[in-house]
Amino acid sequence: MMRSTFKRGAILSLIGMVAVAPLANAQLKPVVDPQIQSYAKAGSVSGALTVAGSETMKGLSHRWESKLREIYPGMAIQIQGIGSETGPPALLDGKAQIAAMSRQMTRKEIEDFTKQYGYEPTEVPVAADALAVFVHRDNPISGMTLAELDATFCKEHRRGLNEDRISWSQFGLSGEWSEAAITLLGRNKTSGTSTFFREQVCGNGDFKDRMKTEAGSASVVMGVKKDRYAVGFSGIGYRTSSVKPIPLAVAKDKPFIEPTFETVTDGTYLLRRHLFLYVNKSPKGAMPAAVMEFVKFAVSQEGQQAVIEEGFFSLPTAQLNNLFATWSQPLQAASAANPISARD
Repeated sequence: MMRSTFKRGAILSLIGMVAVAPLANAQLKPVVDPQIQSYAKAGSVSGALTVAGSETMKGLSHRWESKLREIYPGMAIQIQGIGSETGPPALLDGKAQIAAMSRQMTRKEIEDFTKQYGYEPTEVPVAADALAVFVHRDNPISGMTLAELDATFCKEHRRGLNEDRISWSQFGLSGEWSEAAITLLGRNKTSGTSTFFREQVCGNGDFKDRMKTEAGSASVVMGVKKDRYAVGFSGIGYRTSSVKPIPLAVAKDKPFIEPTFETVTDGTYLLRRHLFLYVNKSPKGAMPAAVMEFVKFAVSQEGQQAVIEEGFFSLPTAQLNNLFATWSQPLQAASAANPISARD
């Protein structure tokens, strides 16, 4: 399977229309491109569908579910947003028809699936996200390098900084901050956000034992809000007016970049990622109509509006329209094979 990456040229093709966000962070948000294919009702679709996996994507999945239930009252959609690590096993065992993940499947997860079914799971990118490192809004820190972030959160310091960062004084902060120890907050082991952070910052190393783990992205942000001396990582969509993201740099002599719409779309923010849906899509058999329509809605103009509303970023228009076309064509075969659950 092709491994998805944030190619600078592809990201630059994203429509650059922006509007001021109504939230206190005043971050610029994209306007959904009107050229993205709009969703249209596909007949009388019904049936049960389970989406399992990412806690980060739970709110987004519920938005898609709510809209689809309005269009298709006969659809029964269950969202299980415990963590990305739970998505692949649920898809493998047939307990879920879609795995929502804030990271890509690992080689081992793909191999296990292929061994059982004889083909790879189908990967569908549905949004872009910035993994932000949050501090309290009163924290005066100007930024961190990846090596400093590694020395703060990770045991092995694989980025080469020998000094263990445990105090805000080590970042040059004065006054009350010079005496304050750093409180570490992060996600638990079932989280794709946690896996992504360990890969990108810790070099696949382990977190420090003193890091407090949270089951949800919102809980990390809430913890930073309550503890002035805390630092934690979470998706940018969970930002509130009580916290702020730290600008990050590759090294001390490089610019510090904040996680914004512009820096994610132009490829300069370091901890950017895609959000995915994975589907058991046989190359021979027809897909259930409920699964087809969920995926198609996610990459439609209406689905991408939900992406923006959740604080994430839309994908390039051409990519979305290609995905929409791909997931529209097989529906004819699915409808013919299952005229009861998807009939005109």
